[in-house]
Amino acid sequence: MNSMNEFVYPEIKSGLYLVSLPVGCLSDISFRALHMLSNSDYVAGEDTRSVRSLFKLLKISKSIKSIISYHDHSSAHTRGKIIELIKQGKSVALVSDAGTPLISDPGYKLVKNTIEEGFEVFSVPGPSSVIAALTTSGLPTDTFSFLGFLPNTKSKKKKLLETYLNLGSSLIIFESGKRLQKTLELLAETCRPSTEICICRELTKINEEVTRFQAHEGIKVTKKMRSLKGEFVIVVGKNEARDFDLKNLDEQLRKIRKSMSIKDSVDFLAEKLNIPKKIIYKKALTIFKDNN
Repeated sequence: MNSMNEFVYPEIKSGLYLVSLPVGCLSDISFRALHMLSNSDYVAGEDTRSVRSLFKLLKISKSIKSIISYHDHSSAHTRGKIIELIKQGKSVALVSDAGTPLISDPGYKLVKNTIEEGFEVFSVPGPSSVIAALTTSGLPTDTFSFLGFLPNTKSKKKKLLETYLNLGSSLIIFESGKRLQKTLELLAETCRPSTEICICRELTKINEEVTRFQAHEGIKVTKKMRSLKGEFVIVVGKNEARDFDLKNLDEQLRKIRKSMSIKDSVDFLAEKLNIPKKIIYKKALTIFKDNN
């Protein structure tokens, strides 16, 4: 294998190549991806028109016959035809409309069948909105779970979220602008109030927008965003368990109030429990109505 300082392209052998494309900014494409798309025998993509448009922008000359349509609804027959090409010694580059193939995009069955037939699968790594959002969010990256798009019904969404929130890892979710508000409301209902959340909209594009907030603020967040158009990635920080239950806040406040003012009590508990001051202050006002 060549060392990192040797700028040499690997030999293009027969096999299936998973080629990552930019998620927005075209200049994010890698040199190797350009080389692979230019020199592979065939390119398989979800929308052949999109592939041709991309090739035009990248100034890649490719015969229309060498561009194959492969998408979620492609049949076993289509997969068989692609594998037959590989069997004949050809190289096939698989691309998605944006980002890395197989990440909420078609390709798993094709990869699995290719491996089962005894042929090689290669990665040409590059951009991924999943990793871009996670690293930009400022939330824990040591462990994370990618959920893709959530189910359509609220009950299924809630069940899935509750399962993964218990893992104590960051969660990465894809969402559309139309469903964003309801998803944020469900997160506010499901997560602990202080759970940190980040929304990345239109990553690497001219209208990129990153919004950070806590779960209890999620209901009002969309009103502050510049737009609800485009593609959204939600990153939910660790929903860490604490040695505290919000139901016991009354007891905590009464106990600490004996030696502190309301303001100092709120400040102390907010820092100790890592929950918003306004939640504690609102509770304090209902308990100590007669105090200023």
